[in-house]
Amino acid sequence: MKNSKKIIAHIVKKPYFHKIGEKKCFAKLITLLPPQLQKAVMFTYVKNRTLFFVLNHPGMKMEFNYKITLIKSLLKKIKDIDENCKDVQITEVKAFVSNKITHAPPPEVITNFTYKERATGRFYNFATDARLKALFQQIKEDIRNNATSG
Repeated sequence: MKNSKKIIAHIVKKPYFHKIGEKKCFAKLITLLPPQLQKAVMFTYVKNRTLFFVLNHPGMKMEFNYKITLIKSLLKKIKDIDENCKDVQITEVKAFVSNKITHAPPPEVITNFTYKERATGRFYNFATDARLKALFQQIKEDIRNNATSG
């Protein structure tokens, strides 16, 4: 009985799912980069045998250009190691900065407001109806309990 990992690996090996293998290869390549470059890479894509890295900061583009030889050598070595990368035909590696602003939504702030009860529960109950008189009496007791507990 095959497990799901083997089934997916078998499906990905089909020639018409070649792009999935490429994406795995590029994801592995990104994990091999230095940590500051890993954080700067938004995504990658291939066009005309050129691997494009889309970065999120102009300063990181300069850093990326300094380390372009490292990236090319990693790409060559990963072809020997990983079977998903054997068929990748990349001749050039380029990087550019995206003009799209991608800010994470601000974190949701959860506040728990607590306050000390200022009411003392001292008031006269002038209600004539028995139901209303009982409700006001219950409110009066709740206020006194809150004042003493808080």
